[in-house]
Amino acid sequence: MPREKKEVTMPSKKSNIIYENWRVYSKHHKLMFRCNEKKARWYLEKELATVMPKEERAIKLNFEAKGDGHKHGDYMVEDRSNICVSCGGNEYLTMHHVVPEMYRHWMPLVVKSKSSRDLLLLCKHCHDDYEQKAMIFKKAGVKRFNIPLEGSGWCTFPEYKNAKKAASALIRSSDKIPKERQEILKTTVLDFWKDYDKKKYKGDNLNDILKECTELVDHFKGPDYIEHGQSAINQLTSKCVLNDKGQETWPDLDNFIREWRQHFLDNLQPKHLSKLWSVDADIYTR
Repeated sequence: MPREKKEVTMPSKKSNIIYENWRVYSKHHKLMFRCNEKKARWYLEKELATVMPKEERAIKLNFEAKGDGHKHGDYMVEDRSNICVSCGGNEYLTMHHVVPEMYRHWMPLVVKSKSSRDLLLLCKHCHDDYEQKAMIFKKAGVKRFNIPLEGSGWCTFPEYKNAKKAASALIRSSDKIPKERQEILKTTVLDFWKDYDKKKYKGDNLNDILKECTELVDHFKGPDYIEHGQSAINQLTSKCVLNDKGQETWPDLDNFIREWRQHFLDNLQPKHLSKLWSVDADIYTR
């Protein structure tokens, strides 16, 4: 018979709190890691842990954990403050990926599963300000990895593109376009429409035609399409080195992650970031 489930009592949660700072201890009372209330509740409801009555927001595992958890004094076991790491504000907070998701998504699991170290709180103002600088750094990757930010391998329909561009100009700025130029644009649209309309009748009202043309899909991902981030990570992981434990490491990827960490520090100069957070901190989950 399954054991009777005990009701789990949890402290009340404030809606504006992002970091809930639940401590998770091993059977031998070593602080392993921190988690949110949802994860703590999962451990408790599965009877894999018990609440520690003398410590607020703390549970102790009922089983032998596989790993040793994080080192004592590591950033990953430190209490986090629910404030922007840059300005210290506590409103309109968002989780910011220090290494952009477009790259992180394609990283090996032993790297990206460590990403909470590189997830930091920023307010909307600081986030938007930094993203402008981050975009410049991303654009530098176009030349570095020899692939556009929008990816490579797109297939295009030139005639669709020309008609879409002409129709958009007529709708958006017809009052600013000289009459002669307007006629050229209309001819471009209508010549395209004669052939397009044979495939699927849409009507002959000019405004309807223009609207229809602005919604044309003029490009699609071809069979050889690859995302910018995917190509970049493929290049950065092409060189694999085994460490002294025989585990895979990727030196070029390590450097890339550290570059983004350093870029974040240099350009945002966060005044409220923990002193335990470091550019050279662990990258792998082992």
